[in-house]
Amino acid sequence: NLPNGQFNPNISQKNRNQIMFLTKFLNGADHPYLFGPGSRKLNNKPFQGMTTKSLKHHRALQPLFIIMTGGIIFVVAYCYRLAAKTTDINWSKSKDLGDHMGYYNNRRFKWFNPGGHDYSKMSDVRPQFKE
Repeated sequence: NLPNGQFNPNISQKNRNQIMFLTKFLNGADHPYLFGPGSRKLNNKPFQGMTTKSLKHHRALQPLFIIMTGGIIFVVAYCYRLAAKTTDINWSKSKDLGDHMGYYNNRRFKWFNPGGHDYSKMSDVRPQFKE
């Protein structure tokens, strides 16, 4: 906009309408219902236990916060392990679908080995389907 409410003559009518619509839309958020006394903004404060001040005050929430943080870290680490180590996801860019499985030749895939199997010679005894 130019001074005194005049529009730039180089802007087409279509662009001017779009600019006016956007301005009306953004100015619509300036309403007493949203920002005035008794507004929604005052109702949307962080709840108890989500700030350090309230966490220091409520001692019973501190162990819960620590346990939940540990659980979230474990879940994220396990999701990363699933994405990085399983055969379901192929991160290599090989075009042949069988080539990326060669990474697991003579390697242990399982996390735990309760049976005590020796994986160093396991791929030597399996049938080779690709020639």
